[in-house]
Amino acid sequence: KEWRQKVCQDLAIEIMLYFPFIIVPFLLGVESNFYWGTATAAYQVEGYRNADARQASIWDAFDTENVSTYILAKRPDGNSRIYNSENGATADEDFVRYQESVDLTTNLGFQAIRLSLSWPRIVSYDKNGLNFTINSKGIAHYHQVLEAYAAKNIKVALTLWHWDLPLALEERAARDNDCASAWLCPWLPEEFEKYAAIVFAQLPAVEYYVTINEPLTIIQNGYSGSGPHAPGRCSDRSACYAGDDRLEPYAAAKTLILAHAHIFQAWKNAGRPGNGCGITLNGDYCLAFTKNDQNAATRCLEWQLPLFFDPIFYGHWPQSINQVVASRFSAEEMNATSFFNNASWVWSQDELKLVHGSHDGTHLFMNTYTSKFARAVMPQDPCANNTQGSFTCDMNATVSGYNFTDHSPIGVPSSNGWLFSYGAGIRKLLEFYNSRYPNRTFIITENGWGNATQSNAEVDLKDIERCNFYRDYISNVSAAAIYDNIKIAAYFAWSLIDNFEWADGYSTRFGLVYVNYTDQTRSAKHSALYFQKFITKASNLNQTLYLPTCDVF
Repeated sequence: KEWRQKVCQDLAIEIMLYFPFIIVPFLLGVESNFYWGTATAAYQVEGYRNADARQASIWDAFDTENVSTYILAKRPDGNSRIYNSENGATADEDFVRYQESVDLTTNLGFQAIRLSLSWPRIVSYDKNGLNFTINSKGIAHYHQVLEAYAAKNIKVALTLWHWDLPLALEERAARDNDCASAWLCPWLPEEFEKYAAIVFAQLPAVEYYVTINEPLTIIQNGYSGSGPHAPGRCSDRSACYAGDDRLEPYAAAKTLILAHAHIFQAWKNAGRPGNGCGITLNGDYCLAFTKNDQNAATRCLEWQLPLFFDPIFYGHWPQSINQVVASRFSAEEMNATSFFNNASWVWSQDELKLVHGSHDGTHLFMNTYTSKFARAVMPQDPCANNTQGSFTCDMNATVSGYNFTDHSPIGVPSSNGWLFSYGAGIRKLLEFYNSRYPNRTFIITENGWGNATQSNAEVDLKDIERCNFYRDYISNVSAAAIYDNIKIAAYFAWSLIDNFEWADGYSTRFGLVYVNYTDQTRSAKHSALYFQKFITKASNLNQTLYLPTCDVF
């Protein structure tokens, strides 16, 4: 049996290598309208932060000193928020070089691109963050960008918010004693709906709309841990000036879900343009370390995507999370402490009416990058002594990319410190989601490989490690579609070009295309040429189950 499988695999690879348009006839059918895409995000690539009356975002203040008195670029311990004190002021200059991105996307054979809009480029607020005007120059710019992709017949998945919240709204929250930070404020979701209504009314329709990108990352990195992302709140006073890991991440999670629901309502009010709308949720696969750790692995999974999608799909919080959080919120509410005198973990009837069913009936948009081992918390683990609770420890599971016994990695480790190439993980994750949320068609809005910038461009360009990652992950995505009968409509590789990687600055590169940050020249890496030769020519996932090795050219 093993010999026959090996022969079939070798034969399939040879067929794909020399005849990439042939569909292997014995494979089952998959989605016919499938898109291969790649992705960028406004703050990470645009630069030109002051062009055409753009206002500051929370990330302008988070990575640059003296932008705001409420968000500071230095931590309380004096360290910079961003690696090497770098910032997004220049990034890839894509604000003026977007045609280069259009041409790269086209020439590499991609049929789709995921972009995000810069909210503070489209809307201008007064100094109190209460009233706004539409910035016609910002609208005109994004008209040009979308029309440039349309001219090349590139489908667009448009993200309305990819983390660059207008600073005026965060500062308004900081002056408001009832909420302290924007994602803790009850008024923020309605601001999202106003902004979204402008987008739907004034920009051309696109293929897909993404309401919000990775709310899990917002609460994990912006409201807990060491607060490495804007607005930088957490319980650790050496890292954050304010915050509460026990409550704020969950309060922010609820506000994020409500904001998504308001944007979704604006999409419906606009006549449901395009072919779908949803929130992009991230999660990584949690592999039970032993058979006795399955419950811990399930909790690890539930504290990620289901935290947000269960209320949208089912109308309630995941039971495992609710059991931990509900009583904590109730006690805090009774004490009427801080902003929580206006916060509630329990969904009101009006909130549920808005949130439950705020999906297009078809799609689930997901980001995933890596996998990790999960086990029940042991006495020697950091969370063992956390009796007060925190977002990191509440799931009562210890996770690691390394085996807890022999310290071997779950997959090839990246030099960026948190990424492991374990292709089987994405298939297992799709199985988990498909079982929990039946009859969804999945759109993988981000998947990619990042590693530390190398000593010279030649090494960065010969990115066999990244190529191997994509080969392994895409083969497993194909297997999920073919053998597990999971519907998958699109796959977006993160990212098209190297860019500003948030707290990592420019020290980490995820791009298929190398960017020289000195002169802004762009050069296709080996992985990009692999996509061009073997992947983007495939019309569906039947043709990418068996891919040639990355050293074939």
